[in-house]
Amino acid sequence: MLLVPPDLLSATCPNVAFYQSGRSMMKLPCILDSATMYTLLFLLLSTISFTTAVVDPDPAPRWVPKWQGGHPPYIHDRRATAKSKKCTVKSGDPSGDDTASILAAFRDCKEDGHILFKNTTYHVGKVMTTTGLKNVDIELQGTMEWSKDIPYWLNHSIGIGFQNQSSAWLLGGENIHFYGHGYGTLFGNGEVWYASNNHTNNRQGRPHAISFYNTTNSLIEGLRFIQSQMWTSTVVRSERVELSDIFINNSCITKTDGCNMNTDGVDTIYANYITFLRWTVESGDDGISMKQNSSNIYMANNTFIKGNSYAMGSIGQYKGEVNFIENVTAVDTICYDTSYAARIKSWTGNSTGVPPNGGGGGLGWARNISFTNFALHNVDNPWYITQCTSYNSVKGGCDTSLFHIDGLHWGNTTGTIRNDLVASLQCSGAAPCTNVNIFGNNLVNQKTNAKPTSYLCSNVKDPKGFKCTGKAPNPNE
Repeated sequence: MLLVPPDLLSATCPNVAFYQSGRSMMKLPCILDSATMYTLLFLLLSTISFTTAVVDPDPAPRWVPKWQGGHPPYIHDRRATAKSKKCTVKSGDPSGDDTASILAAFRDCKEDGHILFKNTTYHVGKVMTTTGLKNVDIELQGTMEWSKDIPYWLNHSIGIGFQNQSSAWLLGGENIHFYGHGYGTLFGNGEVWYASNNHTNNRQGRPHAISFYNTTNSLIEGLRFIQSQMWTSTVVRSERVELSDIFINNSCITKTDGCNMNTDGVDTIYANYITFLRWTVESGDDGISMKQNSSNIYMANNTFIKGNSYAMGSIGQYKGEVNFIENVTAVDTICYDTSYAARIKSWTGNSTGVPPNGGGGGLGWARNISFTNFALHNVDNPWYITQCTSYNSVKGGCDTSLFHIDGLHWGNTTGTIRNDLVASLQCSGAAPCTNVNIFGNNLVNQKTNAKPTSYLCSNVKDPKGFKCTGKAPNPNE
Protein backbone atom coordinates (compact mmCIF):
# COMPACT_ATOMS: atom_id res chain seq x y z
CA MET A 1 0.00 0.00 0.00
CA LEU A 2 1.22 3.51 -0.84
CA LEU A 3 -0.16 6.42 1.19
CA VAL A 4 0.25 9.88 -0.27
CA PRO A 5 -1.17 13.34 0.36
CA PRO A 6 -4.31 13.94 -1.75
CA ASP A 7 -2.88 17.01 -3.48
CA LEU A 8 0.04 14.99 -4.84
CA LEU A 9 -2.18 12.14 -5.94
CA SER A 10 -4.74 14.11 -7.90
CA ALA A 11 -2.68 14.43 -11.08
CA THR A 12 -1.58 10.81 -11.21
CA CYS A 13 -4.75 8.98 -10.17
CA PRO A 14 -7.74 11.31 -10.52
CA ASN A 15 -11.40 10.55 -9.79
CA VAL A 16 -10.82 7.49 -7.60
CA ALA A 17 -12.51 6.56 -4.37
CA PHE A 18 -10.52 7.26 -1.21
CA TYR A 19 -10.85 7.64 2.52
CA GLN A 20 -9.12 9.97 4.95
CA SER A 21 -7.28 8.88 8.02
CA GLY A 22 -6.45 11.02 11.02
CA ARG A 23 -3.57 12.67 9.13
CA SER A 24 -5.48 13.34 5.90
CA MET A 25 -3.64 10.63 4.02
CA MET A 26 -5.19 8.79 1.12
CA LYS A 27 -5.35 5.09 0.45
CA LEU A 28 -4.44 4.46 -3.18
CA PRO A 29 -6.91 2.04 -4.76
CA CYS A 30 -5.62 2.24 -8.33
CA ILE A 31 -2.56 0.67 -9.96
CA LEU A 32 0.27 2.98 -11.02
CA ASP A 33 3.06 2.06 -13.39
CA SER A 34 6.63 2.18 -12.14
CA ALA A 35 7.47 5.49 -13.80
CA THR A 36 4.46 7.20 -12.21
CA MET A 37 5.29 5.68 -8.82
CA TYR A 38 8.84 7.07 -9.19
CA THR A 39 7.52 10.54 -10.02
CA LEU A 40 5.12 10.39 -7.09
CA LEU A 41 7.98 9.45 -4.78
CA PHE A 42 10.16 12.43 -5.64
CA LEU A 43 7.20 14.81 -5.47
CA LEU A 44 6.47 13.46 -1.99
CA LEU A 45 10.11 13.84 -0.93
CA SER A 46 10.14 17.44 -2.14
CA THR A 47 7.35 18.36 0.30
CA ILE A 48 9.10 16.98 3.39
CA SER A 49 11.43 19.09 5.52
CA PHE A 50 14.28 17.53 7.52
CA THR A 51 16.58 18.95 10.16
CA THR A 52 19.14 16.10 10.17
CA ALA A 53 21.13 14.34 7.50
CA VAL A 54 19.18 12.12 5.13
CA VAL A 55 20.66 8.76 4.19
CA ASP A 56 20.22 7.62 0.60
CA PRO A 57 17.57 4.88 0.99
CA ASP A 58 19.35 2.61 -1.50
CA PRO A 59 23.12 3.18 -1.63
CA ALA A 60 23.60 0.41 -4.18
CA PRO A 61 23.17 1.35 -7.86
CA ARG A 62 19.63 0.66 -9.05
CA TRP A 63 20.19 1.56 -12.69
CA VAL A 64 23.03 0.61 -15.01
CA PRO A 65 24.36 3.60 -16.99
CA LYS A 66 23.95 3.12 -20.73
CA TRP A 67 27.57 3.82 -21.58
CA GLN A 68 27.91 0.02 -21.70
CA GLY A 69 26.22 0.00 -25.10
CA GLY A 70 22.54 -0.35 -24.34
CA HIS A 71 19.78 1.91 -25.52
CA PRO A 72 18.92 5.19 -23.77
CA PRO A 73 16.33 4.85 -21.01
CA TYR A 74 13.80 6.67 -23.20
CA ILE A 75 13.59 7.05 -26.98
CA HIS A 76 10.41 8.23 -28.68
CA ASP A 77 8.97 5.57 -30.99
CA ARG A 78 8.48 8.14 -33.82
CA ARG A 79 5.27 6.52 -35.01
CA ALA A 80 3.52 9.10 -37.18
CA THR A 81 -0.26 9.12 -37.16
CA ALA A 82 -2.66 11.03 -39.37
CA LYS A 83 -4.24 13.96 -37.58
CA SER A 84 -7.92 14.79 -37.78
CA LYS A 85 -7.32 18.57 -37.92
CA LYS A 86 -4.78 20.95 -39.43
CA CYS A 87 -4.33 24.53 -38.26
CA THR A 88 -2.07 26.84 -40.24
CA VAL A 89 -0.91 29.77 -38.13
CA LYS A 90 -1.59 33.15 -39.71
CA SER A 91 1.19 35.73 -39.74
CA GLY A 92 1.40 39.44 -40.47
CA ASP A 93 -1.12 40.76 -37.97
CA PRO A 94 -1.54 44.56 -38.52
CA SER A 95 -0.68 45.13 -34.86
CA GLY A 96 2.74 43.63 -35.40
CA ASP A 97 1.98 40.86 -32.91
CA ASP A 98 0.93 37.39 -34.10
CA THR A 99 0.38 35.96 -30.61
CA ALA A 100 -3.41 35.85 -30.97
CA SER A 101 -3.18 33.83 -34.19
CA ILE A 102 -0.71 31.41 -32.62
CA LEU A 103 -2.94 30.85 -29.59
CA ALA A 104 -5.98 30.37 -31.83
CA ALA A 105 -4.23 27.60 -33.76
CA PHE A 106 -3.27 25.82 -30.56
CA ARG A 107 -6.83 26.15 -29.25
CA ASP A 108 -8.40 24.78 -32.42
CA CYS A 109 -5.93 21.91 -32.83
CA LYS A 110 -5.40 21.10 -29.17
CA GLU A 111 -6.23 17.41 -29.64
CA ASP A 112 -5.25 15.21 -32.57
CA GLY A 113 -4.10 18.24 -34.56
CA HIS A 114 -1.29 19.37 -36.84
CA ILE A 115 -0.22 22.97 -36.17
CA LEU A 116 1.80 24.47 -39.04
CA PHE A 117 4.02 27.56 -38.84
CA LYS A 118 4.83 28.38 -42.47
CA ASN A 119 8.16 29.59 -43.82
CA THR A 120 7.79 33.18 -42.66
CA THR A 121 8.38 35.24 -39.52
CA TYR A 122 5.88 35.19 -36.66
CA HIS A 123 6.14 38.05 -34.17
CA VAL A 124 5.45 37.15 -30.55
CA GLY A 125 4.67 40.06 -28.24
CA LYS A 126 2.85 38.35 -25.36
CA VAL A 127 3.28 35.35 -23.10
CA MET A 128 1.80 32.07 -24.28
CA THR A 129 0.43 29.08 -22.37
CA THR A 130 -0.35 26.14 -24.67
CA THR A 131 -0.57 23.21 -22.27
CA GLY A 132 -2.86 20.21 -22.08
CA LEU A 133 -2.16 19.23 -25.69
CA LYS A 134 -2.88 15.64 -26.72
CA ASN A 135 -1.51 13.87 -29.78
CA VAL A 136 -0.41 17.08 -31.52
CA ASP A 137 2.22 17.75 -34.19
CA ILE A 138 3.78 21.22 -34.20
CA GLU A 139 5.72 21.98 -37.38
CA LEU A 140 7.88 25.09 -37.45
CA GLN A 141 9.08 25.93 -40.98
CA GLY A 142 9.84 29.58 -40.31
CA THR A 143 10.93 31.83 -37.45
CA MET A 144 9.24 32.87 -34.23
CA GLU A 145 10.65 36.21 -33.09
CA TRP A 146 10.02 37.56 -29.59
CA SER A 147 9.58 41.30 -29.06
CA LYS A 148 12.11 43.62 -27.47
CA ASP A 149 9.58 45.03 -24.97
CA ILE A 150 11.63 44.31 -21.86
CA PRO A 151 9.21 45.99 -19.38
CA TYR A 152 6.33 43.83 -20.65
CA TRP A 153 8.26 40.58 -20.30
CA LEU A 154 9.64 41.45 -16.87
CA ASN A 155 6.10 41.99 -15.61
CA HIS A 156 4.25 39.19 -17.41
CA SER A 157 6.57 36.21 -17.84
CA ILE A 158 5.06 32.99 -16.43
CA GLY A 159 6.52 31.43 -13.29
CA ILE A 160 7.59 27.78 -13.59
CA GLY A 161 7.55 26.92 -9.89
CA PHE A 162 11.31 26.93 -9.30
CA GLN A 163 13.31 29.77 -7.74
CA ASN A 164 12.11 32.98 -9.38
CA GLN A 165 12.45 31.47 -12.85
CA SER A 166 9.84 32.29 -15.48
CA SER A 167 9.12 31.66 -19.13
CA ALA A 168 7.80 33.38 -22.24
CA TRP A 169 6.07 30.20 -23.43
CA LEU A 170 4.72 27.20 -21.52
CA LEU A 171 4.18 24.27 -23.89
CA GLY A 172 2.98 20.93 -22.64
CA GLY A 173 0.85 17.85 -23.00
CA GLU A 174 0.93 14.22 -24.02
CA ASN A 175 2.38 12.78 -27.23
CA ILE A 176 3.62 16.05 -28.70
CA HIS A 177 5.91 16.11 -31.73
CA PHE A 178 7.48 19.57 -32.12
CA TYR A 179 9.84 19.68 -35.09
CA GLY A 180 11.63 22.27 -37.19
CA HIS A 181 13.38 20.28 -39.95
CA GLY A 182 16.72 21.66 -38.74
CA TYR A 183 15.86 25.25 -39.70
CA GLY A 184 12.74 26.21 -37.77
CA THR A 185 13.96 28.98 -35.45
CA LEU A 186 13.03 30.59 -32.14
CA PHE A 187 14.73 34.01 -32.05
CA GLY A 188 14.71 35.69 -28.63
CA ASN A 189 16.28 39.06 -29.54
CA GLY A 190 18.65 38.26 -26.72
CA GLU A 191 21.12 41.03 -27.48
CA VAL A 192 18.75 43.63 -26.00
CA TRP A 193 18.47 41.45 -22.88
CA TYR A 194 22.23 40.98 -22.59
CA ALA A 195 22.75 44.75 -22.71
CA SER A 196 19.84 45.54 -20.37
CA ASN A 197 20.75 42.86 -17.84
CA ASN A 198 24.13 44.41 -17.11
CA HIS A 199 25.47 41.32 -15.30
CA THR A 200 22.44 40.94 -13.00
CA ASN A 201 22.29 37.30 -11.90
CA ASN A 202 18.90 35.53 -12.16
CA ARG A 203 16.99 38.72 -12.86
CA GLN A 204 13.37 38.54 -11.76
CA GLY A 205 11.03 38.25 -14.76
CA ARG A 206 13.72 37.67 -17.37
CA PRO A 207 12.08 34.82 -19.31
CA HIS A 208 13.25 31.50 -20.65
CA ALA A 209 12.43 31.16 -24.34
CA ILE A 210 10.29 28.05 -23.81
CA SER A 211 9.40 25.63 -21.02
CA PHE A 212 8.21 22.11 -21.75
CA TYR A 213 5.84 21.81 -18.81
CA ASN A 214 3.87 18.74 -17.70
CA THR A 215 4.92 16.97 -20.89
CA THR A 216 5.00 13.20 -21.42
CA ASN A 217 5.79 10.75 -24.22
CA SER A 218 6.94 13.51 -26.54
CA LEU A 219 9.61 14.31 -29.13
CA ILE A 220 11.20 17.73 -29.67
CA GLU A 221 13.61 17.82 -32.62
CA GLY A 222 15.28 19.85 -35.34
CA LEU A 223 14.89 23.31 -33.78
CA ARG A 224 17.24 26.31 -33.78
CA PHE A 225 17.39 28.80 -30.90
CA ILE A 226 19.18 32.09 -31.55
CA GLN A 227 20.00 34.61 -28.82
CA SER A 228 17.56 33.39 -26.22
CA GLN A 229 16.36 35.89 -23.65
CA MET A 230 17.75 33.93 -20.66
CA TRP A 231 17.80 30.15 -20.20
CA THR A 232 16.89 28.80 -23.61
CA SER A 233 14.63 25.99 -22.46
CA THR A 234 13.45 24.10 -19.41
CA VAL A 235 11.98 20.63 -19.03
CA VAL A 236 9.75 20.91 -15.96
CA ARG A 237 7.60 18.30 -14.22
CA SER A 238 7.88 16.13 -17.30
CA GLU A 239 8.59 12.49 -18.04
CA ARG A 240 9.60 10.43 -21.07
CA VAL A 241 10.68 13.23 -23.40
CA GLU A 242 13.32 13.06 -26.13
CA LEU A 243 14.96 16.28 -27.38
CA SER A 244 17.20 15.74 -30.40
CA ASP A 245 19.09 17.70 -33.08
CA ILE A 246 18.87 21.07 -31.32
CA PHE A 247 21.09 24.03 -32.23
CA ILE A 248 21.57 26.93 -29.78
CA ASN A 249 23.67 30.06 -30.26
CA ASN A 250 23.44 32.56 -27.41
CA SER A 251 26.63 34.41 -28.24
CA CYS A 252 26.89 38.17 -27.77
CA ILE A 253 27.45 40.65 -30.54
CA THR A 254 29.16 43.01 -28.09
CA LYS A 255 31.60 40.27 -26.91
CA THR A 256 32.03 41.82 -23.45
CA ASP A 257 32.85 39.47 -20.58
CA GLY A 258 29.74 37.99 -18.98
CA CYS A 259 27.38 39.69 -21.41
CA ASN A 260 25.34 36.51 -21.91
CA MET A 261 25.28 35.18 -18.34
CA ASN A 262 22.36 32.91 -17.39
CA THR A 263 21.88 31.73 -20.98
CA ASP A 264 21.79 27.99 -20.28
CA GLY A 265 20.93 25.68 -23.14
CA VAL A 266 18.44 23.58 -21.18
CA ASP A 267 17.67 22.79 -17.54
CA THR A 268 15.72 19.82 -16.16
CA ILE A 269 13.60 20.31 -13.02
CA TYR A 270 11.40 17.55 -11.56
CA ALA A 271 12.08 15.53 -14.70
CA ASN A 272 12.39 11.78 -15.26
CA TYR A 273 13.46 9.72 -18.30
CA ILE A 274 14.71 12.61 -20.45
CA THR A 275 17.02 12.08 -23.46
CA PHE A 276 19.22 14.70 -25.17
CA LEU A 277 20.82 13.71 -28.48
CA ARG A 278 22.98 15.72 -30.91
CA TRP A 279 22.77 19.16 -29.32
CA THR A 280 25.10 21.99 -30.29
CA VAL A 281 25.17 24.74 -27.65
CA GLU A 282 27.10 28.00 -27.52
CA SER A 283 26.21 29.88 -24.36
CA GLY A 284 27.56 31.98 -21.54
CA ASP A 285 26.51 29.49 -18.86
CA ASP A 286 25.50 25.83 -18.50
CA GLY A 287 25.04 23.83 -21.69
CA ILE A 288 22.77 21.08 -20.34
CA SER A 289 22.00 21.29 -16.64
CA MET A 290 20.23 18.89 -14.30
CA LYS A 291 18.65 20.65 -11.37
CA GLN A 292 16.59 19.34 -8.48
CA ASN A 293 14.85 15.98 -8.76
CA SER A 294 16.20 15.08 -12.19
CA SER A 295 16.59 11.35 -12.83
CA ASN A 296 17.26 8.87 -15.62
CA ILE A 297 18.84 11.44 -17.93
CA TYR A 298 20.71 10.23 -21.04
CA MET A 299 22.86 12.50 -23.25
CA ALA A 300 24.90 11.56 -26.32
CA ASN A 301 26.75 13.16 -29.26
CA ASN A 302 26.45 16.69 -27.91
CA THR A 303 28.82 19.58 -28.65
CA PHE A 304 29.45 22.58 -26.37
CA ILE A 305 31.15 25.84 -27.32
CA LYS A 306 32.17 28.03 -24.38
CA GLY A 307 30.03 28.01 -21.26
CA ASN A 308 30.04 25.16 -18.75
CA SER A 309 29.12 22.03 -20.73
CA TYR A 310 27.24 19.55 -18.48
CA ALA A 311 26.28 20.91 -15.06
CA MET A 312 24.69 19.02 -12.18
CA GLY A 313 23.05 21.67 -9.98
CA SER A 314 23.30 23.90 -8.33
CA ILE A 315 21.35 21.87 -5.78
CA GLY A 316 20.87 21.82 -2.01
CA GLN A 317 19.62 25.39 -2.04
CA TYR A 318 16.45 24.99 0.04
CA LYS A 319 17.02 24.47 3.76
CA GLY A 320 15.82 21.12 5.07
CA GLU A 321 14.42 19.95 1.73
CA VAL A 322 15.46 16.65 0.14
CA ASN A 323 16.35 16.89 -3.55
CA PHE A 324 18.34 14.65 -5.82
CA ILE A 325 20.02 14.13 -9.18
CA GLU A 326 20.57 10.50 -10.12
CA ASN A 327 21.08 8.05 -12.94
CA VAL A 328 22.70 10.48 -15.38
CA THR A 329 24.78 9.34 -18.35
CA ALA A 330 26.63 11.38 -20.98
CA VAL A 331 28.70 9.83 -23.77
CA ASP A 332 30.49 10.97 -26.92
CA THR A 333 30.72 14.67 -26.10
CA ILE A 334 32.88 17.41 -27.65
CA CYS A 335 33.83 20.55 -25.71
CA TYR A 336 35.42 23.67 -27.21
CA ASP A 337 36.71 26.43 -24.91
CA THR A 338 34.44 25.41 -22.04
CA SER A 339 35.10 25.90 -18.35
CA TYR A 340 34.55 22.20 -17.60
CA ALA A 341 33.83 18.86 -19.19
CA ALA A 342 31.29 18.34 -16.41
CA ARG A 343 30.70 19.56 -12.89
CA ILE A 344 28.57 19.07 -9.78
CA LYS A 345 27.71 22.09 -7.64
CA SER A 346 25.87 22.11 -4.33
CA TRP A 347 25.20 24.79 -1.76
CA THR A 348 26.84 24.87 1.66
CA GLY A 349 24.98 23.61 4.71
CA ASN A 350 24.50 27.16 5.95
CA SER A 351 21.36 28.95 4.81
CA THR A 352 21.96 32.60 4.00
CA GLY A 353 19.56 34.81 2.10
CA VAL A 354 16.79 33.51 -0.13
CA PRO A 355 16.76 31.86 -3.58
CA PRO A 356 17.62 32.33 -6.34
CA ASN A 357 20.78 34.14 -5.24
CA GLY A 358 20.77 32.92 -1.65
CA GLY A 359 20.00 29.72 0.19
CA GLY A 360 21.79 26.60 1.37
CA GLY A 361 21.18 23.89 3.93
CA GLY A 362 19.46 21.52 1.53
CA LEU A 363 19.69 17.73 1.78
CA GLY A 364 19.67 14.81 -0.63
CA TRP A 365 22.11 13.26 -3.06
CA ALA A 366 23.68 13.21 -6.52
CA ARG A 367 24.48 9.62 -7.46
CA ASN A 368 25.13 7.21 -10.27
CA ILE A 369 26.55 9.76 -12.74
CA SER A 370 28.58 8.55 -15.72
CA PHE A 371 30.52 10.81 -18.12
CA THR A 372 32.65 8.97 -20.69
CA ASN A 373 34.20 9.36 -24.15
CA PHE A 374 34.76 13.12 -24.21
CA ALA A 375 36.97 15.05 -26.66
CA LEU A 376 38.21 18.29 -25.10
CA HIS A 377 39.63 21.32 -26.89
CA ASN A 378 41.09 24.11 -24.70
CA VAL A 379 39.01 23.21 -21.64
CA ASP A 380 39.87 24.83 -18.32
CA ASN A 381 39.07 22.16 -15.72
CA PRO A 382 37.76 18.80 -16.99
CA TRP A 383 36.19 17.34 -13.84
CA TYR A 384 34.92 19.62 -11.11
CA ILE A 385 32.99 19.37 -7.85
CA THR A 386 32.22 22.15 -5.40
CA GLN A 387 30.01 22.02 -2.33
CA CYS A 388 30.86 25.56 -1.40
CA THR A 389 28.22 27.58 -3.27
CA SER A 390 26.97 30.58 -1.31
CA TYR A 391 26.05 33.82 -3.02
CA ASN A 392 25.64 37.34 -1.63
CA SER A 393 29.40 37.43 -0.91
CA VAL A 394 29.07 35.04 2.05
CA LYS A 395 32.36 33.26 2.81
CA GLY A 396 33.16 29.87 4.31
CA GLY A 397 30.98 26.92 5.19
CA CYS A 398 32.58 24.66 2.60
CA ASP A 399 32.56 21.63 4.92
CA THR A 400 28.98 22.01 6.14
CA SER A 401 26.83 20.59 3.33
CA LEU A 402 24.94 17.37 4.10
CA PHE A 403 24.17 16.84 0.40
CA HIS A 404 25.86 13.56 -0.55
CA ILE A 405 27.69 12.88 -3.84
CA ASP A 406 28.18 9.20 -4.67
CA GLY A 407 28.86 6.89 -7.58
CA LEU A 408 30.75 8.94 -10.20
CA HIS A 409 32.20 7.22 -13.28
CA TRP A 410 34.15 9.81 -15.27
CA GLY A 411 36.77 9.13 -17.92
CA ASN A 412 37.96 7.83 -21.31
CA THR A 413 38.68 11.42 -22.27
CA THR A 414 41.15 12.89 -24.76
CA GLY A 415 42.22 16.36 -25.87
CA THR A 416 43.78 19.58 -24.63
CA ILE A 417 43.28 21.56 -21.44
CA ARG A 418 44.59 24.93 -20.29
CA ASN A 419 46.65 23.83 -17.29
CA ASP A 420 47.90 20.82 -15.32
CA LEU A 421 44.62 20.15 -13.49
CA VAL A 422 42.64 17.03 -14.42
CA ALA A 423 40.16 17.27 -11.54
CA SER A 424 39.24 19.57 -8.68
CA LEU A 425 36.94 17.78 -6.23
CA GLN A 426 35.92 19.92 -3.28
CA CYS A 427 33.54 17.73 -1.29
CA SER A 428 31.97 18.54 2.05
CA GLY A 429 33.56 17.32 5.27
CA ALA A 430 30.09 16.74 6.70
CA ALA A 431 29.21 14.32 3.84
CA PRO A 432 32.34 13.18 1.95
CA CYS A 433 32.08 12.06 -1.67
CA THR A 434 32.12 8.28 -2.13
CA ASN A 435 32.69 5.86 -5.01
CA VAL A 436 34.46 8.41 -7.22
CA ASN A 437 36.14 6.73 -10.20
CA ILE A 438 38.11 8.95 -12.60
CA PHE A 439 40.01 6.99 -15.22
CA GLY A 440 41.50 6.91 -18.73
CA ASN A 441 42.15 10.65 -19.13
CA ASN A 442 44.60 11.04 -22.03
CA LEU A 443 44.96 14.80 -21.89
CA VAL A 444 47.62 17.35 -22.86
CA ASN A 445 48.40 20.73 -21.34
CA GLN A 446 48.26 22.85 -24.47
CA LYS A 447 50.69 25.42 -23.00
CA THR A 448 53.45 22.97 -22.09
CA ASN A 449 52.50 19.94 -24.19
CA ALA A 450 52.90 17.87 -21.02
CA LYS A 451 50.52 15.29 -19.60
CA PRO A 452 48.51 16.80 -16.71
CA THR A 453 48.94 14.99 -13.40
CA SER A 454 47.15 17.14 -10.83
CA TYR A 455 44.08 15.80 -8.98
CA LEU A 456 43.03 18.13 -6.17
CA CYS A 457 40.73 16.61 -3.55
CA SER A 458 38.99 17.52 -0.32
CA ASN A 459 36.94 14.89 1.52
CA VAL A 460 36.98 12.28 -1.26
CA LYS A 461 36.71 8.86 0.36
CA ASP A 462 38.71 6.01 -1.26
CA PRO A 463 39.16 7.51 -4.75
CA LYS A 464 39.35 5.00 -7.59
CA GLY A 465 41.48 5.24 -10.76
CA PHE A 466 43.54 8.20 -9.52
CA LYS A 467 45.53 9.51 -6.58
CA CYS A 468 44.88 12.88 -4.99
CA THR A 469 47.92 15.14 -5.37
CA GLY A 470 46.76 18.08 -3.27
CA LYS A 471 43.88 19.83 -1.58
CA ALA A 472 41.05 21.24 -3.65
CA PRO A 473 40.53 24.98 -3.16
CA ASN A 474 37.39 26.36 -1.55
CA PRO A 475 35.96 28.64 -4.26
CA ASN A 476 34.32 31.19 -1.98
CA GLU A 477 37.26 31.66 0.37
